Order: sequence, then structure tokens, then C-alpha cells
Amino acid sequence: MAMQHKYPPLAVAVLGDINVDLSFALPIFPREGDDVPATALHWGSGGSGLNIAVALANLGARARMIGRVGSDPAAAVALRVAQRAGVDLSLLQIDPEVATGLCGVMVSPDGQRSFLSFRGANVRCDPTGIDSSALAGCGLLIVSGHALLDDSQRTAALHTIDLAAAAGIPCALDLCLPTIHAARQVIAELMPQFWLLTLNEDELRALLPGQSIQQALDALIGAGLHAVAIKRGAQGCSIAYGEKRIDNLPPAVSAIDTNGCGDAFTAGFAWALLNGGDLADCATLGNVLGALTATRPGAADAIPTLPEIRSCLAPKTHYLIEP
Repeated sequence: MAMQHKYPPLAVAVLGDINVDLSFALPIFPREGDDVPATALHWGSGGSGLNIAVALANLGARARMIGRVGSDPAAAVALRVAQRAGVDLSLLQIDPEVATGLCGVMVSPDGQRSFLSFRGANVRCDPTGIDSSALAGCGLLIVSGHALLDDSQRTAALHTIDLAAAAGIPCALDLCLPTIHAARQVIAELMPQFWLLTLNEDELRALLPGQSIQQALDALIGAGLHAVAIKRGAQGCSIAYGEKRIDNLPPAVSAIDTNGCGDAFTAGFAWALLNGGDLADCATLGNVLGALTATRPGAADAIPTLPEIRSCLAPKTHYLIEP
């Protein structure tokens, strides 16, 4: 069974990147030296940590963001959606020297995205500004994989994971390709400390090359994880929880921008699982959030609201989003 926590008063803390996303819709993907005119331009809120926090807040969770931005005008753009969603930003750090993270997003005609990132102030997240009070009242800590890439953010993430362990708070990790390539040993050492791991198929192939999805699920559960969710885009997700294994298809949508979809899935699946949802229903909620996010441009800006989520769920699964 999933962990039998119910809705408020639990909060969920998220540690990860906060960015401004500058998205270009492109008719073709450029080669080196090309000059390709963009068909649309969008400034928005993003960063995997902030996206997850916004999705949690939209679901009704008390989402608490741990991260760092610059003291520049870009910070207002980066934080706009989180403020609107009601994310708790009381732990936000302001860097006086380094700019807010910025992510250039190139979106192809079929909605696939490629990134060019400046991590900026994210990397300087200060562990000394995080103590046990940061996790007070929390039922879960979600760590974005990017937070394990560079110091001092990596030190802040490891410190917060230790605080969560000391308080008996479960932790989830949402992986990313750069971290798998640069910090494989860190991931391996941390694996037994995580309750939940979420990752997509590209990340799975990089983490466990040559293994089928079933083999990978078995290996990851064997490494000490309680739950694993593999995000598979239009094919939905493959889930392992203890000895249980399920595949779950998403609703059919016309994807125009997949930026932020995986983050939205992670938030939906983790929130439902944390609150004792049936495993298939947890996968459904994650898939619905991911699919709806793909139907509009942007990342945090594209994450659906609670009424939009409810309208896409069968009545029998409304218990996942109703207190």
C-alpha cells in the first residue's frame, strides 16, 4: 500500500532550480551556423524545482520552495507563476552577485524541446540557510536532479536530504540526464535513501544501459527504492511499487510543447501516492498533469489548474484531488 498520509496539514518541500524560460517555437531545428526564424517567443517561469512546486500547489498541496534567484528583474518573471499559485517562498534565497537562472528552450513543430541553460544563482544555493525548520510540517521532500550537479547547491541538497532522514520524512528524486552523466556515483550512493524515483526513458537508458523497462524497474526496487515511475511520453508511464508493476496510458492530447510535462507528472504522481491513492489512480493523475501541460506553451505557466485537472479525471479518481 502507499503511505497513508492524507491532505493538509502536510506540506511538500521542493529543492531545485528556479529559472526564467525563454522559449522559441521553431519550424526546423537549427544546425550549427544556421539562421532560423522563430515563429513564436514566450517568456515564462520555469526550472524543474519551481515547476514541481507549482504543480503541487495547483493540486492543493502546501508546496514549499527551496532555491535561489538573483536580485535582478528576471527573478520576478521566474517567480510570477509560483506566487500566483500560492507556493510558499519564505525559504527563497536572493543572490546579490549572480543572475537568476535562464533556460533557452527550442521547441520543434511536434512539441519536442531542447535546452540551452545558464544555471546562475541556482548553483549558489547556500546550505547554511537551510535548517530543520525548513521541513517543519512536511510529509515529503522532492529533490530535482539538477540540484545534485554543482556545489554549493549539491551540498544544500545533500544537507536537506539528511535533515529529512533525521525527521523521518520520505524523499523523492526526479532525475535528469546531466546529473546521470556527471554524478552517477552520487546517485548510486543516495538511492537507498529515496522513497520514490521518477525519470524518463532517455534517463533510464543512460542510468541502466541495455536493460528493458521491466529489468530496470526490478533493479531500482532492488536498490532500495520503494517506488519508481518511468515517464514515457505518449505511452504514459510504467510504475513499480514494491512487487507491483503497472503500465498506464495518458489521455490523448495534441502536444504543442512538452517543456515541464515530466515535472508536472512527478508532482501529480508523488502527491497522489503520498496520500494513499490506488497505484493505478496515482499513475493516472501523473499522466493527466503531464498531458495537459503539453497542450500549451511554457513550463510553469502551462501547468493545469485544479478545475482543469478535475475535468480530465473520471469521477472515481476525484478523491485524489479533493480534501
